Amino acid sequence: MTARKTLPLLGPVPADIRNVLEAEFTLLSPEEVASLAPERARGLTHALTTAMGGAPEDLLARLPDLEVIVSCGAGQDRFDLAGLERSGIALRHTPDVVTTDTADMAVALLYAVARGLVAGDAFVRSGQWQKGRMAPSMRVAGKKAGVVGLGRIGRTVAERLQGAGLSVRYTGPREKREAPFVFEPDLLNLARWADFLVVCSPGGAETRHMISAAVLSALGAGGVLINVSRGSVVDEEALLAALETGGIAGAGLDVFDNEPDIDPRFLQLTNTVLQPHAAAMTADMRRDMIAEVCRLLQVARN
Repeated sequence: MTARKTLPLLGPVPADIRNVLEAEFTLLSPEEVASLAPERARGLTHALTTAMGGAPEDLLARLPDLEVIVSCGAGQDRFDLAGLERSGIALRHTPDVVTTDTADMAVALLYAVARGLVAGDAFVRSGQWQKGRMAPSMRVAGKKAGVVGLGRIGRTVAERLQGAGLSVRYTGPREKREAPFVFEPDLLNLARWADFLVVCSPGGAETRHMISAAVLSALGAGGVLINVSRGSVVDEEALLAALETGGIAGAGLDVFDNEPDIDPRFLQLTNTVLQPHAAAMTADMRRDMIAEVCRLLQVARN
């Protein structure tokens, strides 16, 4: 009988993935990896983590033979990419698996904020409809959407919004000449032009607080911010001030700076739609993620 392979986990991994992998691997929790004896670490070439968990240096130090890290998710901002490259460790993440559902959430949040869907539901349930009509909401078709970051998710969002009748422009580190959208190199100019600013850029030091008070001021009192990227990309103090004072019309947020302990001021706002970092979290995505993780770990099985 073939001996079971051992698979170290570098961070919390969802139970549905663990349940499937336990049929083929002996899984080591991050705590077990942290106390792993050198002789037991020999030959452990693959490890598993998530985009949120990253690859802590203290755990990597326990795995001298590591060759591949498989990461569930699209983000790479919690990995020391240069350090991994120096160590000869390949990072295999799963961006394609989360693209469709994350883009769906961005578009859904845009409509939810603009058309007041959450407020409308509460209006009906509370019995206020018997007393009169809701205040008018915002039309979406014919408006202007600025997409910040035209990667896999950003491009899918842009295509869907263009198909819904919006004019679309984008910004990013460089122009993508194959993209059928107008490139605006200046983020402030994009915000001034846009009715909706949809943030799809990666996290990390380079994009921290990229959506600043100046960007929100440029977006203006009629503008709506949508964020499905990372909470760190937005200056939350500036965003809260803009939402509380009418500096912008509203926001749809799936990510926050200090998840899940978000700033309680968000909970008091009536011009926001809030989600628990669940943009990609569909049953379909979980099925696809499990299949992709199993494929990426195929070498480790042999």
